[in-house]
Amino acid sequence: MMGHPLAGTGTPGPMSAALESVRPIAPPDLLEYLRKTYAIGGIELTMDLGGSRNLNLLITTGSGMLVVRAYRGGMSLDRLAAIQSVRKALRAKGVPTSVVLATRSGESWSRHEGQIIEVEEFVEHNAQLDSWGRLEGGLPVLGKAHRILRTLNVSPAGKKPPIANYLSTAEVQEWTPRVMKRVESWSLSEEHLRFVRTAESLARRLYEAGGSIQGRLPVQLVHGNFWGANVLFQGGKVVLVTDFDFMGEQARIDDVALTLYYANSTLSEDPLSDECLRRLRALVDAYDAQLDVPLTPDERKALPLAIARAPLAAMRYIAQSKTADEARHLIASMSPDMAWATSILDDLDRWQQAFS
Repeated sequence: MMGHPLAGTGTPGPMSAALESVRPIAPPDLLEYLRKTYAIGGIELTMDLGGSRNLNLLITTGSGMLVVRAYRGGMSLDRLAAIQSVRKALRAKGVPTSVVLATRSGESWSRHEGQIIEVEEFVEHNAQLDSWGRLEGGLPVLGKAHRILRTLNVSPAGKKPPIANYLSTAEVQEWTPRVMKRVESWSLSEEHLRFVRTAESLARRLYEAGGSIQGRLPVQLVHGNFWGANVLFQGGKVVLVTDFDFMGEQARIDDVALTLYYANSTLSEDPLSDECLRRLRALVDAYDAQLDVPLTPDERKALPLAIARAPLAAMRYIAQSKTADEARHLIASMSPDMAWATSILDDLDRWQQAFS
């Protein structure tokens, strides 16, 4: 299945190129370094597992398969420590997360050629979170994770990701006007300008519709990218929740809305249909059933607004695209989503009633 252009997984594209350093590459002596640094014996490189942000290599050792992750330059040791502590807390309470292999000196990370490196146990899997059926099994896990994350306190570095693939209401107001200035300087087509005007209108309408609710929404630590290859399955069961690069503090329904948005965008033939709304509502209820503090009426009312806000994350990437071609590529990818997000606002009562 094709990945979503904002999901932060899969093949590197204009989104990641515009805002971040390039994806790390494996130094020629990486395997030799791993042999010296970790007690893992003979090593063979099996494959590059992909991922648009970090380098993820599957290696085969005498004791089994491991994943070697080299982080982008934006990862700090403070943030990595927060991510590792969160993974450990979730795993202790029954949410499957990665198990890190310590170095010979007992550290949970190492550094080589300027790259921060983690080595973790490989988890066998045969599917990922990219179907309606697996969403039914995945959303309760997200609810359970949120229940645990709500109780955790991490460092400031753990609360704010260097970059996010979902914008807050305030960030939408900041980035959308920048895009118009950038697009006008490139002299793009009328179709591209219409996309930006639609985004500006959507941002304004979302602010007007949700401004009074926003301050009443519970904020907590969330995963930040609960979708696709970040949630792995074996035999229909979630066996690994990974990639906490986007972890941070925000409204918990924003985390849910992002997953619902990806699902609606990539899986629905008609993302505005009654059938689609029924599916989304069932997923929200499955998530809610795992919470110790259930969703409030305000949160349920705000969910359609949060889903409609999700495609506006593209504004940040378009504004910081290095070339007009990168901007054109992302605009073309996001135009259908911007259209149906606008249609949610056109029929907001129906969407809010569906989640109430």
